[in-house]
Amino acid sequence: MEFSVDLQPELMMSVAWLILGVVVLLVAAGLFTVICVFKKAPKKPRQKAEKPVSRPESFYIRQKALISIDKVAFDLSHSNIDTRESYQRLSMIMRSFVSEMTGRNFTSLTLTELKNMGLGSLAGLIENCYAPEFALKSQADFKFDSDKAKWMVKTWS
Repeated sequence: MEFSVDLQPELMMSVAWLILGVVVLLVAAGLFTVICVFKKAPKKPRQKAEKPVSRPESFYIRQKALISIDKVAFDLSHSNIDTRESYQRLSMIMRSFVSEMTGRNFTSLTLTELKNMGLGSLAGLIENCYAPEFALKSQADFKFDSDKAKWMVKTWS
């Protein structure tokens, strides 16, 4: 028994398959080109959102200052320190607070230098501390001045 197989002529397949293959090849080449162009295209920098004015650590700096002011008031009320020392401590707490918040050293500046720098609220508070700090006796009200200092710490921007 003999079998005979007739060979079909080349490219005897349907023309639709040939067209479909060419279209898929062109689409793939187009996508490859688009991807390459977008990868090499310069990226536009995104607009960065404005950072808040107060730094995250400012909360802790504020809390530390408020706790220090309360400790001085507590020590004064329990006669652990006198009025003069309480005002010295309050002055140093406020100067240190502003130094930590601004990143600039205010602990050794004079009252005139503070006023000339435009720090009116700090200069006013330090000026209130000067009389009781340097006088032998004073009628200063530490409760009022400590409340003023706390308000300044809470509202400092």
